[in-house]
Amino acid sequence: MTKSREIAEKLKHQLAQWETDIDKLEDRIEHAQGEAKTKLDQTVQDLKAKQSDLKAKFERFESSAEEAMEDMVEGVEMAWESLKLGFLSAKSEFMDKDSHKD
Repeated sequence: MTKSREIAEKLKHQLAQWETDIDKLEDRIEHAQGEAKTKLDQTVQDLKAKQSDLKAKFERFESSAEEAMEDMVEGVEMAWESLKLGFLSAKSEFMDKDSHKD
């Protein structure tokens, strides 16, 4: 399997997981209050924007010919890292603290 195909498969699975994580964060918004609710809502909106950007890049990436995929790898990887860092931050701030509540 080529590097671009490996990235596509890995990204497809990770996008599905992140979508589930966004849903969990959205559920927490309903129970949050005050500044925490505002911050969580902003975090979710930021993650959704990054996710949307990554999905668009992924769709172009996935529909490209193999040669074009190789050229797009760097852009997809950068978008991936941005979203991953956003999720790590959100999880540590909003999810890991309350993992006993899930």
